[in-house]
Amino acid sequence: MTTVTILDVRRTDLRSNTLANPYWLSSGLITPAGDDLATLLFSFPITKSISPGYKPFYIEHVVFQVITGFDGTASIVLSSGTLATDAVTTGGVVTEVTATDYMLSDDITEATIGYYTAGGIGTDPAWLTAKVLEDGVFPYYTLPTDTTVPCIYAALTGGTITVGAARVHILISELPG
Repeated sequence: MTTVTILDVRRTDLRSNTLANPYWLSSGLITPAGDDLATLLFSFPITKSISPGYKPFYIEHVVFQVITGFDGTASIVLSSGTLATDAVTTGGVVTEVTATDYMLSDDITEATIGYYTAGGIGTDPAWLTAKVLEDGVFPYYTLPTDTTVPCIYAALTGGTITVGAARVHILISELPG
């Protein structure tokens, strides 16, 4: 048996969780209180990044969870927008980028408890289309900023809605660096 002296160049950091890994974020509840408003679910400023520093990321998956079925003719879409700063809260305004970037109303059965994902032939939201094409553009690829802050919000419409609760889960992958 022959032996040869080695030069070890293995990366020991690959044996621990030091690289960016996909992780889930869950929104607050979407309720009838958001009827005809923009229910702000996520915002992406640099100063409040989960990981320190400026890290662009990809939104890998979007799941809409109906916890309590909505009544009436409820219709919900997941939209992209921007906030002037992350200090904007209830009563402030969101500037719509695209009304149906993340999920279309056709993808959700608002009155039925369950988990819903985006997509359908000819009805893909922009996020899913960019992901499938592996196109590194918004809304699949997001750059956090502290002014004109990117955000995701739910638009709940459809007559008088008195019952219902939902939340959104997104899987994101931060780029290392």
